[in-house]
Amino acid sequence: MVAIEERRKRKRIALHWPVRLFRDLSAPSVESTTENLTSNGFYCISKEPFQLGERLECIIAIPAGSFGYNESPIRLQCRVRVARVEDQHEGFGLGCHIEDYDLLTNSRSAHPSTEPLEPLV
Repeated sequence: MVAIEERRKRKRIALHWPVRLFRDLSAPSVESTTENLTSNGFYCISKEPFQLGERLECIIAIPAGSFGYNESPIRLQCRVRVARVEDQHEGFGLGCHIEDYDLLTNSRSAHPSTEPLEPLV
């Protein structure tokens, strides 16, 4: 039996958290759910196509209770670069590399019309 070597340097964790992708904060967002995350990126399925190398803003909603807090979701605003695009029958698989991020608090929002993301059911 041949062992397949994992090329990634960081461990992937299968977490399904809501994410909104923005080409421009003044344009409508594309909603998705992460399939997995690492410390420097994530993979999600998008109904909209994106280009390899495209830079996006995104907001990842970490569900309430994930770290013992029972309040509202924690929101992470990230600047990402699309590192991989795959055709999927249900959309487009996106591998995004996180270049920078900020933790958003209730008093600070990325965009006035950006309400907290609720977990997708």
